[in-house]
Amino acid sequence: MEHRFQKTLSLLFLSIALTFTSGCSKQRDITLDQYESSLAQAQTQNRKLIVIFGADWCPDCRALDGILAEPDTKAILDAEFVMMKVDVGRFDKNLSLNEKLGDPIQNGIPALVVLSPKGEFITSTKGGEFSNASKMTKEQVLEYLYQL
Repeated sequence: MEHRFQKTLSLLFLSIALTFTSGCSKQRDITLDQYESSLAQAQTQNRKLIVIFGADWCPDCRALDGILAEPDTKAILDAEFVMMKVDVGRFDKNLSLNEKLGDPIQNGIPALVVLSPKGEFITSTKGGEFSNASKMTKEQVLEYLYQL
């Protein structure tokens, strides 16, 4: 009886572990699919791709989102860039895309990676350039992006 209980308990733990693992895998696949789709869109439209890593709990991420969402800023950026936002949670989500793009979040978020329409690496803010976005002006953000 005890042996059967242990076997049942082991199977239960295994099924729970597989459920959590498959959920993480699906999230990773969705993000990588979105990345590939955004890259294809950038290539089709001959625009650069900006991948923005951030999180909803991050004040600097919210500040950057606010700047990028302003109608005049959005119009300027939409003419030259395709933007993709990636939620990193508490540095525990979508880390496979982060690794694929050279670990731009290593010195804080928001972090940006800019790629050419052909998918070639242009730049990354892995030095934390936008980690104090709440203190940045719209002009500073645009100046950074237009230097590319």
